[in-house]
Parts: sequence; C-alpha cells; structure tokens
Amino acid sequence: MVEVELVLLALAVVFVGGAVAMLGATAIAAWTTARLAATLSTLVRPVVLGPTDIRDVELRVAGLRALDHVDSGVVTNVAPERRRGASGLARFSRRDGVRFDLALATPDDRTATVWVPVPEALTGGSRFERVAAACDVVPEEISDAVGAELPLVRGSDGGWRVESGDASRHRRGDDDAALGRAFETERA
Repeated sequence: MVEVELVLLALAVVFVGGAVAMLGATAIAAWTTARLAATLSTLVRPVVLGPTDIRDVELRVAGLRALDHVDSGVVTNVAPERRRGASGLARFSRRDGVRFDLALATPDDRTATVWVPVPEALTGGSRFERVAAACDVVPEEISDAVGAELPLVRGSDGGWRVESGDASRHRRGDDDAALGRAFETERA
C-alpha cells in the first residue's frame, strides 16, 4: 500500500512540475510573439514626414518666439519625496529625493517641479549638490532653499532644467539621467 502512495505522490509531483514548465514556456512564447509583432509593426508602419509646407515651419518658429521668456524660478516648496525609477529594474524600487516647486514669472502663473535624488555620498558633483549650490545653501540645510531663485533653461523637450553654473565639471551620472525628465510644468 505504501508503494502505491509513493507512486501516486511522484506522479502528482511530476504533473505539477510539468504544468509549471508548460506555463513558463507559454509565457516565454507569448512575450516573444508580442516583441516580434511590435518589431514587425514598426517596420511596416509608413514613414510620416514633417510639415509639407515651409509656411508650417515658419508659423511654428513664430509661435516659439511668442512664448514667454523665463530664465529663472523661485522655490516655493521643498519636500522629501520617494519616486520610482523611469525604466529597467529601477521601476521596482523607490529612491529618496527632494521635490522643488518653482514659481515661474509668467502671466498664467505656471509652476515647474523638479525632483532630485539624494546621493549616497556627498562628492561635490551630484545633481543634489549642484541644485543646493544654485540655491546658495549647503546640502545639509536644503529646506532653507525656499525663496531662492534658481536659474532655469528650457529643454528641447519643452520641460525645464536647472542651469548648472560650471559646465566643465558637469558629468552625466545616474542622478542626471534620472532627472532628464524630472520637470513637469503645470498651470496653477
């Protein structure tokens, strides 16, 4: 009787193991099929050219010239905030950082928000330390940045970034890569 129970238990283990293996193979096949379909749809999608008339380009450039010129913002709030990463494995973890709310001098009272991750060590070259230096405060007293004026530059994507004063020391680390898309412009 004991041998029959052992055989049935072994068959159950083999059945469950086979079911898990089949589920895994099905998931891998589905993921591969989805990636292949996305790649193929990109290849067969028609190419969309830019504006067909030079007047469209000229009108767009004239509209850009009419935009409000903003070269600085005043820090209205400094708050600790944890955010998830933008891509890859960083999406599954949260990083500690500081959110700066900036008031922009525009007729419609726009605000810009920037999130800066807190570095593991103060090295003098992190984004956090550069923003603190631009606010003329030491990193240990970042809450004193409220009321400070930060120099801003409009990026090519339409967002804002804090202009760094010393471009020769500027290096692209993971702090800067995470902040490339950190500004959000809102209307108050």
